[in-house]
Amino acid sequence: MIEITASFKGSHLILLESEGHSGSGTIGKDLICAGVSTVLFGLCNAIYEIAGIETVEINNNHLAIAVEEPTKTTDIVMSTGLYQLLTIAESNKKYVRIEMTEV
Repeated sequence: MIEITASFKGSHLILLESEGHSGSGTIGKDLICAGVSTVLFGLCNAIYEIAGIETVEINNNHLAIAVEEPTKTTDIVMSTGLYQLLTIAESNKKYVRIEMTEV
């Protein structure tokens, strides 16, 4: 299962963290993993290009995007990524879980 954590500080989404594999198909042909990966890597690129955020950690099945100083721009970019992930999770509850936390 892919475990995603969305951490908020007040109204700001300051951390999106993903870990694991969906297990819905063989590695390399798992469409749910491919969809989540596409959203997350696109988000990494967008947050860097649009907001200059470089606090991204990628290791094996773990990816984290952290925003230390949230702005309206980072809120929009991060929220867009979260809504895309929520859309995937809604259709694939057996393979993707998203937890919302307050820090």
